[in-house]
Amino acid sequence: MDELPEIRRAAFSKVLEQEVGEAQRGSSNLGLLLVDLSNLTRINHYHGYPTGDRLLADTYRHLLSVSKLPNTVFRIGSHHFAFILCGLSNPAFIALAMNKIYRLLRTELALDDDVTGVDIKIGLAINRQGQLDAMEMLSVAEASLAQVKRGEALKLEELVGAEPEPSQDMELERLFTETLHENAFELYYQPKINLATGRAESAEALLRWELPGRGFISPEVAVELADASGCAYSLTKWVVHTALRQIKAWRDGINVSVAVNVQADLVNSPDLLTLLKDAIAIWGVEPGKLTVEITESAIIVDKESGFDALQQMKKLGINLAIDDFGTGYSSLSYFKHIPANELKIDQSFVRNMCSDSQDLELVKIIIHIAHQFGLSVVAEGVEDADSLKLLRELGCDHAQGFYFSKPLPREEFEAWVLAWPGL
Repeated sequence: MDELPEIRRAAFSKVLEQEVGEAQRGSSNLGLLLVDLSNLTRINHYHGYPTGDRLLADTYRHLLSVSKLPNTVFRIGSHHFAFILCGLSNPAFIALAMNKIYRLLRTELALDDDVTGVDIKIGLAINRQGQLDAMEMLSVAEASLAQVKRGEALKLEELVGAEPEPSQDMELERLFTETLHENAFELYYQPKINLATGRAESAEALLRWELPGRGFISPEVAVELADASGCAYSLTKWVVHTALRQIKAWRDGINVSVAVNVQADLVNSPDLLTLLKDAIAIWGVEPGKLTVEITESAIIVDKESGFDALQQMKKLGINLAIDDFGTGYSSLSYFKHIPANELKIDQSFVRNMCSDSQDLELVKIIIHIAHQFGLSVVAEGVEDADSLKLLRELGCDHAQGFYFSKPLPREEFEAWVLAWPGL
């Protein structure tokens, strides 16, 4: 059985104060969920204290599995947990997180018989750009939890002066699930140029979701919705199979490999490896034609486990790329063990390197060290001829960006590749 988490109310208060300060400085949004097993006393009476302790340990473990971040989940009372959600792009997404956690706990917190069930209550607070201090935020969440315990429905739009965005996002979550079920997403393709040969030998597949009357929905929003609705694996499966099907269709005409992005939460999952194996077998594509792009932060939280997952993918012959490199917590020891084929320098460095000497030095260092460890380098966000010229002088291997092409629908991408004259 997992170890029973200790009560850490003081530590929670300290972290919440720190995160409120970060929200104020960065004008970001902060969320707080209070999760309560409100009938734990009754469970202890019918099932015994070991069962109650097991449920508390399981609750803590499942909350950590959702968070993936250190110091965001705390046991703050006998049957009371706090979950801090940092850096929300849209404060309304806390409602999606609440629903995801509720569904997860309802499914996973099982008892051996039907004498009594687990009663899960969740309260929340939304802190827009640090408008509330830590104590005010906690008070809002506790009042919300008390309201739920009284059997009253939460009016999310009334919390912290919030507009009625949560209900809109609930509708967006419904539309997301419907679109996924109907295979109605699209993949656009952005070419990556080999700077040594000048040829377009590969492309990055990027998710596109268009809704009538609303236009294109941000890929970041789509990813958040996939995570909040428990559909991250299903979305990744759709992307991988669609990309491999397209590679197979191009095999006799356009010789292009394709990179797909994998969400951080799936990196350490054995299901991902199985998904990749099955998809490659189904479509009969050479594994080397597929590149899996994973953000640096996805493996930093648990490097040993993350590296092991990447190593297994590499054994299949799949190419591995670390995306947005330089924005995480890189170190020299990280280079020594990283089981990848390439690094993608984040566009924030590439975009300004011609005018910012520090960004230029960072790009130089990344290219040099990557090459020392046998990794190729892709520069993202190349938007002008001067940047391209400089990258070639620095020995960068590949480049992508609007200077060459924006992401294109399949047919337009095919036409672009056939017409590309080379560098």
